[in-house]
Order: sequence, then C-alpha cells, then structure tokens
Amino acid sequence: MEFALFNLMSLNNAEETPAHVFSLTSAAVPLAEKLGFDGAWFAEHHFTSASVCASPLMMVAHAAALTKRIKLGPAVLVTPLHNPIRMVQEVGMAIELTQGRFWLGIGTGHQPHEFTSYGVPLAQRTEIMQEQWDILEQGLTTGRIKLDGKHFQVPDSPICIHGHPMPPIFIPGTEPALLARAARTGNATAFVSQGFRRAEDTLALKAKSEKPWRDAGFTGRDLPLGLQRYVFVTDDAAEQRRAAEGLLRLARTTLSLRDPVPPRDGVLMRSIPYEGEPSIDWLLENAPIGSAEKVARILANDMAVLRPSHFSIYSGFTGLEQGKVLAAIERFGRDVLPRLRQEGAALAA
Repeated sequence: MEFALFNLMSLNNAEETPAHVFSLTSAAVPLAEKLGFDGAWFAEHHFTSASVCASPLMMVAHAAALTKRIKLGPAVLVTPLHNPIRMVQEVGMAIELTQGRFWLGIGTGHQPHEFTSYGVPLAQRTEIMQEQWDILEQGLTTGRIKLDGKHFQVPDSPICIHGHPMPPIFIPGTEPALLARAARTGNATAFVSQGFRRAEDTLALKAKSEKPWRDAGFTGRDLPLGLQRYVFVTDDAAEQRRAAEGLLRLARTTLSLRDPVPPRDGVLMRSIPYEGEPSIDWLLENAPIGSAEKVARILANDMAVLRPSHFSIYSGFTGLEQGKVLAAIERFGRDVLPRLRQEGAALAA
C-alpha cells in the first residue's frame, strides 16, 4: 500500500496568490517525506484558479532537489496538450533528476476550455494519447523515436536520455482502450477520484476501471487501484467547517470545469451550486474531515471495501493559512498513516 501527497495547487480564494501556493507546496512535500509518505503528485491544469500548476514536470524537478527518498510524479500529464517529442525528453530528464524516484501519471484530459485554448480537438484526445504513449515507450526504452501516425509524424530521431525501463504508470478515467493498454504493461495502476463519495458508493466507479483491466487478461485478486481522497485532520470545529466548505467549493469547481466556458472572473472560478450537492453538515459527518480517529476509520473502510493499492491524499483545498494546512498534513502522517499501514498489512495477509 502506497500513500502519496497530492498537490492540486489551487487558488482557493481571491486572497491567495501563486506565490502562496508554491510556498505551501515547497514546504508540504519535504514534510510528507519526513512523515513517511511514499510519494508526491503534482496536477496539471490551465487557465483557471483550479490549479496554478501548468507544468507538473517542473514541479517534479523542483521537488527532486528538496527530497531524497519519496517518489515524485505528474498526476497527470494531460498528454494531448503536449508536443510528444518534447514530452518524452522532459520525462527522461525527470527520471534522471529524481534518480529514478519517478511515477508517471498520464491522461487524456477532459476540460473543454483547455482544449479550445490549445487548439486541440477534444473528441480526438484518446487517439492522440495512444500515439504519444507509443513515443514515450520508444524514447525512454530504446533512445529513438519514430512514428508515422495520424496525428504525429516523427522521423527517426535519437534522444539523449534513455535506457530506462518504463516508470510505473498511473492512468485515470474509464476509457476502455487506455485502461486495457495500461493493464497489458504489467506496471500500471488505475486512478479513481473518490471525491466525497463513501466507499460503498465508489464501487460502481471502480468496476468501470476494472472491467477493461480484466478483459485485457488481468487475473489477480485485486485491481491495481489508486484512490484520490480529500482529507483534513484537525480537532478544531471551525477548521473542520472551513474544510467542509472548501471541499464543497472544490466539488462545484470540478463540475463547472466540464462546461465549454467555465464560470470564472479572470482565472478565479465561481462557486456555482448544483442539484444534488451535499450539505456542509453531510460532509462534516461523512467526509474524512475531523479528528485523526475519524479520518483513520473512514479511510480504513475505504481500504476494506475498495481494496486500493495506492492512496493519494490532498489537504490543500480549505483556503486556511499555510501553517494550518501543514499541521493537518503532519497530523495525518503522525496519527493516521501508521494505523492505515497496519490495516493494509492485515488486509494483505
């Protein structure tokens, strides 16, 4: 069982600045290493306050200099928005700069406005990613790239950084062709964003990822599964409420980003209520927000019901000051993580 710190790197309110977010992230990742986390992830998003991180590989390079042990990776590279020739070389650089402490999250992306601004056809994103995946595998393992594809024509070209096995791949979404390809690598994990769902309510989402995996020949007991969870450990009632409010704001933003033109003022996303959204009181009761005992109990149930191999933990959604966010991460590492490791060992036995 792996535990990683996720860094969405959002602007949670008008008072936060990119400098604030970079400062928090630069403090949180070494703290996660100190606390025994296995890795740290960095998101990629564009043109809204949902994330100031346009280049997760730059954050990997930055964090590599701040850490010695934990793995680092993009979660995920939105590959259709990248030039694959540049991407394969930059991934190779990240592998070298981390001295192999690298996870590779890749995905098609799904936010229409990003594709519009980049001039990339959203409807073709899966076939674009398939060709880019070919280039990644060629370049990293053989040191040469060559492709005569529908979207990319690359003459036979050598690259400097190569000779590496493909790093562990993490892939989100439910696109059957991509999940099946990931399964066939034998070194991949399906990534599911659980959001505020309870474990029992996430089983159907897990099943959508598991079917292509098994159709591709996987026969193991448990799907290699990464869960994205939004967690905030605190005993302070006011901080718990701020965290629940932040989680609801994040859920609203996530839904709004599916719109062709997201509701925003400049880059700052508006918080638009949606039908069927949870109440703050429901989130305070059911989300992993609150005491270490409560958070551990909820996540242990996730482990028992969903049987993940990887947890991605995000605590930066509250809009609280940096010291309180770091304190919540520290509480998780000190008081929750050891119990979850014990639970994971018991489930694996």
